Amino acid sequence: MVAPAGVNDGSTAEPADPEPAEPKRRGSGLGVAVFVLVIIVLVGGAAGGLAVVTHGFHRKTEVTYRPAAVFKLRAGECVNFGPNGESVTVLSCATPHDAEVFATFPLPASSWPGGAAVQQDASSGCASRLGGYLNPQLAEAGLDQEFFYPDQTAWQAGTRTVVCEVRAPTGQLTGSVRDLG
Repeated sequence: MVAPAGVNDGSTAEPADPEPAEPKRRGSGLGVAVFVLVIIVLVGGAAGGLAVVTHGFHRKTEVTYRPAAVFKLRAGECVNFGPNGESVTVLSCATPHDAEVFATFPLPASSWPGGAAVQQDASSGCASRLGGYLNPQLAEAGLDQEFFYPDQTAWQAGTRTVVCEVRAPTGQLTGSVRDLG
């Protein structure tokens, strides 16, 4: 006897329809990476918070330019400089002194041109003014010409003054080097 299709009469064993397999779950690599990333962020945040708490907030520091006393000197003044070079004392030219100011002049107002350019302008400006101040009898005395000029900080604070001075190569000057004629 023939059994209708799909009916099992027990005489022959037909394979049973396999049941669909349940999907198996495994840990996802992406999930582990996200977990590690969250831990790193939490530890970093805690460390940053600890740094703020233990070190506090620092107040903003303001730097105020204080013009050096040398930029207030005028032609004809005789001066002594303090041991650190930052202090200056104006005194009578009749007493021994370190230097005599023979000229002061402003550099043009502009943006900072650079240290080398300011130094060159100061040097040439002082050199061109020395002959008009110096007693001609002292032209061959071997006096040293020096000058002060603003650095970038002074420049940005508005100081453009160059101060030209003459010094003895050794020791101090006594009396003025000015041409009184």
